[in-house]
Parts: sequence; C-alpha cells; structure tokens
Amino acid sequence: MSRILVVDDDAAICFALGEYLRNAGHTVEAVATAAAALDRLAATPFDLALVDIQLAGEDGLALLAKVHPRWPALPVVIITAHGGLERAVAAMQAGAYDYLTKPLDLDRLATLLRRALRPPPAPPTTTNAPPPATPAGHALVGTSTVMQELFKHIGLLTTNDLTVLLLGESGVGKERVARAIHENSARRDGPFVAVNCAAVPESLLESELFGHERGSFTGATEQRRGKFELAAAGTLLLDEVGDLPLALQAKLLRVLQEREFYRVGGSQPIAVGARIIAASNQDLAAAVAGGRLRKDLYYRLHVATLTLPPLRDRPEDIPLLVAHFLRQAATRLGVEPPALDDDCLLHLSRQPWPGNVRELENLIQRLCAFARGGRLTWEEVQPHLDPPLPTDRDGGGPETSWERYLRDAVHRLMAAGQEAEPGSGIFHRLTARTEEILLDEALAQTGGNQVQAARLLGMQRSSLRKKLSYHGGRGHECP
Repeated sequence: MSRILVVDDDAAICFALGEYLRNAGHTVEAVATAAAALDRLAATPFDLALVDIQLAGEDGLALLAKVHPRWPALPVVIITAHGGLERAVAAMQAGAYDYLTKPLDLDRLATLLRRALRPPPAPPTTTNAPPPATPAGHALVGTSTVMQELFKHIGLLTTNDLTVLLLGESGVGKERVARAIHENSARRDGPFVAVNCAAVPESLLESELFGHERGSFTGATEQRRGKFELAAAGTLLLDEVGDLPLALQAKLLRVLQEREFYRVGGSQPIAVGARIIAASNQDLAAAVAGGRLRKDLYYRLHVATLTLPPLRDRPEDIPLLVAHFLRQAATRLGVEPPALDDDCLLHLSRQPWPGNVRELENLIQRLCAFARGGRLTWEEVQPHLDPPLPTDRDGGGPETSWERYLRDAVHRLMAAGQEAEPGSGIFHRLTARTEEILLDEALAQTGGNQVQAARLLGMQRSSLRKKLSYHGGRGHECP
C-alpha cells in the first residue's frame, strides 16, 4: 500500500490519523514540525502528505511552498481547524492537492485518498500567481462542506483564465464569488466590471456591452466604450446571461470564440483582454431545450461551472453569516449591533430563505436599524422576516412556483414550533383550509354549479357534496 506522511504538532491527531490510515492498509509516519517533514521527505519517498496548517514554528503553507517545487508530484493535503476562503485560496494557489477542515470527515478523507493515490499521480499545476488578497466588504462565509468545496474550487480557478459559469438561485452570492475569483487572481489590479443582462433594455444592450462609434445611430453623439472594453485586463461578469436576446447570443459566441469584438457602427476589431465570468439563476440546459439559449453558446460558457448552494442547504452556516452581517451593518449604520439568542438562531436556521443570503443580509440590516442593540428573541425578530412571495403566474420558475410558496409557508409554520392537540394542529388546519379554498374557487369558477365544480376538481359529485357538507356547504345542483 501507500506511504503517507502526517505533519501535525497535535500528538492526539497524529495518533488518531495514524491508526485510521494503518487500519486502511497504509504505511504511516508522523512528525510535528516543518523541518522534520522536510528531513523525512528528503530521506524517504512518500505517496502523500497530510499537513496541518497550524504548526509550531513554520506553518503548513510555508512548508507547502518548500515541498511543492522539490516534489511536484507529491499530493499535499492541507488540514485546518479554521476553514475560510482566504486560506483555501492560498493553499490551492500554493499547489495543495486538496483542502480539508477539522473535525475530519473520514468518508471524505477516504474518497480523497482513493483519488490522490490512484496511479499514475498527476503532477499538480504550478502557478506564478501572486499571493492571494483578502476580499473586502463581500467576504464569503461558511464552514459547511459545500462551502469548503466552493472555496477550494475558487482557489483553483484563480490560477487560470478559463471562462467561468456560475449557477444558482437569486441571492446565493454569484457576484460575490465572481469578485472573489477576480480579487484572488493575477487580474486583481485590473477592473471588475459587472453587467446585468436582464436589467438593460434590449435596444441598448448591444451598445452597453460593445460600445458604439459616434453617429452609429440616432443620439450617438460621441464614441462610447462598452463593458467589454472597460473590463480591459480585468474581469467581466455577465450576470443573468440566459436573458440575452438570441441575436446578441450569436455576437457573444463570436466574442468568446475569436476574442475580439466590434463597437456598434465600428469597422475595427477590438481585442478582448478581460476574463469572462457568466452567471445565471436559470436552468440553462432547459433554456437550450426550450430554444431560449443557443446550444453552441451554452457549451462555450460551460467550461468551468460552479453551482452555488441555496442557503437552506447549508443551515449550519447561518450563525456565522448572522455574526458577519451584524458586524457589517452595525459598522455601516454606526450603531451597537443587537445580539440574537440561541433559540432565535435555531429558528433562523430552519427558515426556507427563498431569497437566500441576500434575504438574510437584508433582515440583519433591518434589525440593526430598528433594534438599536440589546438581546433579541425569536418573537422580536419574526415580524422583521420577509413575507412569503405570491406565486409568479407569468414566470413559473422553480423559485416562485406554487409548490415552493406552499413549502415555504409550511416551513414557517413548523419553524414556530407550536404543538397542538390532535385535530387542531398544523396538518389539520392546512388541509382543511386548502380544501375550503379549492372548493370556493371551483364553485366561483362554475357559478356555483356542483356538477361542473366536481368535474373541474376531478372528483365525483358525491365526494364534492360530502366535502361541502363538512365545510358548511354551498353551491347549487345542476337542474
């Protein structure tokens, strides 16, 4: 089996990891310092190294910086008790094979070992990227497994110029991720330019993206640079790219293929110097199937794709996000931030958050504006929650469908944690009220005709009459 070097100054961790790895059939050596690790690597060939980021003396990242140039084929896995974007990016840029947080998930470690030790090992990609910067004002926060994976992928994407596609519901933080990629890459000194393709009128969108020459259309009194040109050697975020008109999709495809564009009314090609990041809250594969998105553009964008998790899928991150947004909002407003008790945080973790991180951030800003310090209970926070959104009858998308609306309403009722006697609880109230609404609507649509109402509801007239009798009965028989 494989020979693995464990580098950690915590003897208990070394023992536990050693036992686990030996039971899996590996040969294990453990050392406590970076210097000892370098000595062992120079003396003995190893197949993998597990390195804690916090070591006495020289830390794990400094050790990685020395190991990677000398043994580029050696997979080095960085382990830390404090996961975060900055450290994940630093580790991946320095050449780490992967990045794990404590307490270690042994199933994930086993999967990682199978992948890393699969022969022949692929040499990690080296990079000349500068040291990472700490994104300011829009930090990504989370210790959940999905966020740690996201941090790792952001770190990998900072070492290249691949086109990136960010997918996720509204409010999950797609622009924050795009900024994090930009600010931790070699393009960080260039501009970050974002354009929402759904927010610009179709008649102005081509000029907004590519610019125009003087006299190219009525009102074009001077030359104007577009977003592609303004992004220069930086990063251009095309938000809601799925909303681009088909005619502009063809032009964007050409830009991505040829790396050049023309201003509206222009005859000279202009080279694209920016990295392109696209984002969408739509199911783009479904948009292709529905003829709303060009297939060739979809595949051109679908190079390096990150799918951002909705907030409801990482509830363990909510207390950290609350603390982060409290500090931000209190500083911005110049007030003493309120404190939320544990019961309140528990209830917040159970909310559906259809608006995701943006909705939570807005809530915290409201609390800071109105609470003015003190310790808040759930009863005091609850009135500040956003009301459930009604069904979007025009859009019909997954975020505004009646199923999501109903699920959110049920989630909020259950999150209140109120128990009741049988026959008077949430289930009874919801099912009874839903039946009443269905009956009322069917009778209203059919002018009170029970036969037609039963047909509309897809039930027997006798069943309809029983339910009407149970609920107080109304409507008339068909003559």
